[in-house]
Amino acid sequence: RIMGTPNEDTWPGVTSLPDFKSAFPKWPPKDLATVVPNLDAAGLDLLSKMVCLDPSRRITAKSAIEHPYFKDVHFVP
Repeated sequence: RIMGTPNEDTWPGVTSLPDFKSAFPKWPPKDLATVVPNLDAAGLDLLSKMVCLDPSRRITAKSAIEHPYFKDVHFVP
């Protein structure tokens, strides 16, 4: 419900997937800043990329750990 009901604008091809039902409730997406109000802009950007409904547009794990949100985190090699 937070991300809204997928449609052809948010996820091209979703309506042709075998489990897609046109009778699904039509929920509008919510603003993530209201859902996680303590998260800064970089965190909101990363979160939105991680929960993207369209798998082809979703951030990869490699890109996620390189995201500016983690700029102050020092990974052990």
